[in-house]
Amino acid sequence: MNKHNFFTRKNFLVWSFSFFYAFLLIFVGACLDGSHTFVLEGNPVENIGHGLHFKTINCGLSGYIALILVAIYVIACVGFIIYERRVALLNQKNPHNYKMVLIYLGTVVACIILSLGVGILIQSPLTKKNIGMVLRFIGQTVLLTTLLYIALAIFVSACLMLLINFINIDKPFRFFNAKDLSEFDEPTTKQEEKTAATNSNSLSSSFEGVKNVEETTTPSIVSGETTSQAKDSEPKEEEIIKDREKVFPTLSMIDQKYSGFEITDFETDDYSLEEICNKFRNYLAKVEKLYFDIDTIRFFVSGFATSHLMILEGLSGTGKSSLPRYFAKFINAKVCFIPVQATWRDKTSILGYFNDFSKTYSETDFLIALYESNFNPEQINLFVLDEMNISRVEYYFADFLSVLEYPTESWKLRVMQLPYQFIPPMKLENGYVSILPNSYFIGTANKDDSTFSITDKVYDRAITIDFETRSEPFEIDEEVSTIQLSSSKFHQLLSEGSTTEEFKLTKEDYQNFKDITDYIYKEFDITFGNRILNQIQIFVPTFVACGGKKEDALDFLLSRKILVKLEGRFEEYIKTGLKRLLTLLDKTYGAGTFVRSEQAIQNLIRKL
Repeated sequence: MNKHNFFTRKNFLVWSFSFFYAFLLIFVGACLDGSHTFVLEGNPVENIGHGLHFKTINCGLSGYIALILVAIYVIACVGFIIYERRVALLNQKNPHNYKMVLIYLGTVVACIILSLGVGILIQSPLTKKNIGMVLRFIGQTVLLTTLLYIALAIFVSACLMLLINFINIDKPFRFFNAKDLSEFDEPTTKQEEKTAATNSNSLSSSFEGVKNVEETTTPSIVSGETTSQAKDSEPKEEEIIKDREKVFPTLSMIDQKYSGFEITDFETDDYSLEEICNKFRNYLAKVEKLYFDIDTIRFFVSGFATSHLMILEGLSGTGKSSLPRYFAKFINAKVCFIPVQATWRDKTSILGYFNDFSKTYSETDFLIALYESNFNPEQINLFVLDEMNISRVEYYFADFLSVLEYPTESWKLRVMQLPYQFIPPMKLENGYVSILPNSYFIGTANKDDSTFSITDKVYDRAITIDFETRSEPFEIDEEVSTIQLSSSKFHQLLSEGSTTEEFKLTKEDYQNFKDITDYIYKEFDITFGNRILNQIQIFVPTFVACGGKKEDALDFLLSRKILVKLEGRFEEYIKTGLKRLLTLLDKTYGAGTFVRSEQAIQNLIRKL
């Protein structure tokens, strides 16, 4: 814990009051002691005690020790409460909720029991009479100390108020800051006007995406209302910043659901990637009556190792949306379906925004699911953007495209800029929501006139699977069932698959594929950067671990990562170059090996 953030002036001020009370307690006890060991008989404090009909008690050494213990535990109790409150604030919890109040009360009760318990145990002899006498002595001392403490506090406060108001008698009244100026105390200088305007901002000016300061502080001249009158009609700042349940109602409910604790226990089955692919394909066929060729399933599973963004592209009705839905059901993962709208232009469409009228944050289903995924890091979460290209992907998903390129510990998205002292929901640290490695984003994309084309920026970052046709139905005789797959187990399988030496590309494999890509660069001026090269190095061995062949993985990547860049180009020389490319593929890998790439090339030639 950062010391600089923990110790504050307010903490030290409150703690110093407890020290003063403790010393006052010991002094009053010495004055009330009937043996008058330290203070003369007939002192003013003793006279006050007589006026309150206190019984004179000779406390003795054990009584003094018991009183000193009470004083020590008073200081300790205040220190513990300060610590507990500060820990709650630093952990972004509400320090005044029901749970924290119970903790404070428990601390007070524990300190009382400990101080009195130890004080009683040291009495000699330990008789009922001695115990009663020491408890009465402590009780009288605490009561009189508290009364004197309150009287002194009132007297000192009155003196300070008199002094401060006398010094500032000709100045406007301010209660700590300029925002509470009376409507009759108008600023007289430009600097005062600027200060008053700044402090009259509503909380909404602190939130991202709302009006700027100049707009919110402009007086309403047409209506004849002054700035202070308009300000009076707005909710007070304190009403908003202290109530995160109002600003983030659903996220706060999620905090309560998990009681602030992450769920780390998640049962998982022990299957290999190849077994998972085969079981999932059989499950789809027998239970859901959906039929996919095994390589499509392998491409889908291998894609999770390569990128956290996957695009399922193709004709409508080919099972693009069903594949992630039933994969989530098969492995006991959570899935959140988000229908993309044509009006989406920025990240607020999926992450929400602060509503300046209701003074609440408009929480989207996407934000709620992403936030809740932080409480259950062992459960896989799939976020499906249905018809993602009905709006431009690089507009509303731009922040995700950038953030997912960072190291995983930096996968955080700004939801809002928090106002000063606002306590957000627990997993919204500093206004950022984290994207954990257990979250994957899958977009479905149609190819028709109602959609936008997906740019290379998006394609390069994603694994794209093309759904051209539906597979023929087939029968499954064996029993099928769902499995339990945790996020850590899934990552372990993907990591082991991508790093297994026997599954990796050999030097010969690299050289053969390089011959193809070099020709494409020379003939069509199309190349790829380190990002795609890294994807190849991860995707191919993972695909082999799923039970596939290296050539099929390279064929898939060539068609979906490189040849797709030729779409929309109609230069005369391209047709000739594509025919030569077909010949080179047959010569390098053999006829019929790169089926998908050959089909993609034939489609491009027909369009030309």
